[in-house]
Parts: sequence; structure tokens; C-alpha cells
Amino acid sequence: MDPITCAHAHPYTLQPDATFTCACGQQLDAADIAPETGKVWTVDSAGALVLLDDPRAALDTLQDAVQDLREATEYPRPEVVRQQATQALRGALGALREAAAHGIRP
Repeated sequence: MDPITCAHAHPYTLQPDATFTCACGQQLDAADIAPETGKVWTVDSAGALVLLDDPRAALDTLQDAVQDLREATEYPRPEVVRQQATQALRGALGALREAAAHGIRP
């Protein structure tokens, strides 16, 4: 989870009017938030605007890792493929858990 901050590194927090404001007073409207590919935005329990890994991208990673595990014996060094696939699985599952904890589903 990465906070979305202003140019002075102050996090944006949710305001009653559904906008986000940082400590400098800069405002950000939800319509203006455009996360990079593979990310989604949400508000954490403290009201701060944060970026998470997109759970749809995590599902794609999960599927690719499972396929790599199935085909590992076809590679010259299957143990390396298994290790990389296992790391990808852990990362994808972590991203899915974090997104679910914030109510974001794929």
C-alpha cells in the first residue's frame, strides 16, 4: 500500500465533500486520480488516499505462475522456474488479500 502524496510528500486525506486534501491545502478530486496500470486507488482506515496492486492483475499473475509450475519440468532448470513461480504466487496472493481487506474484488 503506497500513499498518494502531493509534491511536498504530504498524503491526501478524504474530506466530507468527497475530495482529498493534503496538509498544504492542495485538493484532489476523485475524478482526477489516474493510477498507473496494474494499480487501483482506495482510502485506508485513517482516511488517506492509497494505491494498491490491482486484484485483476494479481489474478493474471496467479494464473501465469500456476501454468509455470505445471510446465516447470519442460525447462532446463525446473527448480528455478518453481522458485520464481512460487514467489509470484506469494506476491499475487498477498495483493489479493490486501485488496480484499479494503473491499476491492477482482
